[in-house]
Amino acid sequence: MTQRDLFWRAAGAALVGAGYVLTHVATGAGADLVGIVGLLVAATGLLLLLAGKKAMLALRVERSRHRELPGAIRASRRARRDEL
Repeated sequence: MTQRDLFWRAAGAALVGAGYVLTHVATGAGADLVGIVGLLVAATGLLLLLAGKKAMLALRVERSRHRELPGAIRASRRARRDEL
């Protein structure tokens, strides 16, 4: 596991902890909103904790203009393989 991957997984663990704290702090007025935000933060942290760097790369590819490129490359390779 690379240093960058460890960083993303540690950030995920920190987000899970922050989400846990947010849901337990949620008392009084606006508790529902704070609880939901805490749950979303914890879910994001869990995603980073499990997937690491790959989750951020996937989000970056999805937002780019070239999100169709990996599929086009695979289709091109598959077509070349079928010709042989």
